[in-house]
Amino acid sequence: MATLSGEARITPDIDAQRLGSLAVLEDSSTDGYIFNSQADLEEIKMQRQAIWDLLKYLGTHVLREGINLTKISLPVKVFEPRSFLQRLTDNWAYIDLLEKAVNAADPVVRMQYVVAFVIGGLRRQTSTLKPFNPILGETYQGVYSSGWRVFAEQISHHPPISSWQLLDPQGKFQFSGYGNWKASARGNSIKGQQSGLNRVSFCQDGASIEWELPCLLLRGILWGERSLKYSGTIMFRDEMNALQCDVTIDGSKQSFVSSLWRGKSGAKKLDQLHGTLRKGGEVVSTVHGSWLTAVEWEKGGPGGSSLRVWDAAEAPVHVPKPVVDPLPSDSRFRQDLHALQEGDQDNAQEWKSRLEHVQRTDAALRAAGLQAAGL
Repeated sequence: MATLSGEARITPDIDAQRLGSLAVLEDSSTDGYIFNSQADLEEIKMQRQAIWDLLKYLGTHVLREGINLTKISLPVKVFEPRSFLQRLTDNWAYIDLLEKAVNAADPVVRMQYVVAFVIGGLRRQTSTLKPFNPILGETYQGVYSSGWRVFAEQISHHPPISSWQLLDPQGKFQFSGYGNWKASARGNSIKGQQSGLNRVSFCQDGASIEWELPCLLLRGILWGERSLKYSGTIMFRDEMNALQCDVTIDGSKQSFVSSLWRGKSGAKKLDQLHGTLRKGGEVVSTVHGSWLTAVEWEKGGPGGSSLRVWDAAEAPVHVPKPVVDPLPSDSRFRQDLHALQEGDQDNAQEWKSRLEHVQRTDAALRAAGLQAAGL
């Protein structure tokens, strides 16, 4: 991989600081998560100036035709001082729900907790700043207070693909997967998705639950109010136990079940979710709520006993700590991240350009080697 740094330095643990500063949005009647805090507005103002400068360089035709954001070099002003490998763990902030799933004896209850774990993770992916793209071969290692360990690695440059494992020292489960981050900008919005399989395997009965994440839309990139929303259907599957759960977020059509999920005023809540949990084709439970605030299950459908398994206003947030002795390829050794953390944007930009140049050179050498070998 490209060399990250000549010094064995590690960036401070900013994950807990950033996650802890996210306010819970009490009113889910808005269309998406609205970035309206003072800190958000200051960061957005700085970003917009950097983006307009970039557009002047690239040509304003990209506003009409769009651009693949994974293939251009963005200015450090739009970044946070973390790699995407570190940012991945934001998705798992409510990992205590996964622990409840691991310890559940009933496969149906286990599925309910996994669904809540995934939906809650969407709520933590609300940041105005972009993480740094990992370098091919870059790694990240962390550990939770429970002892669960995180291992992540960048396994492809183009397309950019990250893989990970989350392991329990007691061997009760394994959470693994990969993500191919796709993002394109057009006009005043960015559309993106972390496509790729997520799988939790349980040693209790040998079963696995698999799913993929939905699409997101970030609006207000250049002007106006900035907001983030998710849409689409997340399909959860446990083949061994004949379980399937399809959860639709912000669907354009409301089912009877979803129409029951309303606020105290009786008005429809946007950004809602609804779905059904089936065992062998028979509905055993329904889910409703909002990816911004809460997830509730009703046994057997409308009218059954209700269980709220996740509430953003009350749920604890879990952040892994960096291991003491990471591999030399760990993302926390990157000099561009160090410089940005210290507020030195010029030095951060210089180091970012250096690392990108080395990575492009390495990619060209690999391509030439494959061509010479006739592959």
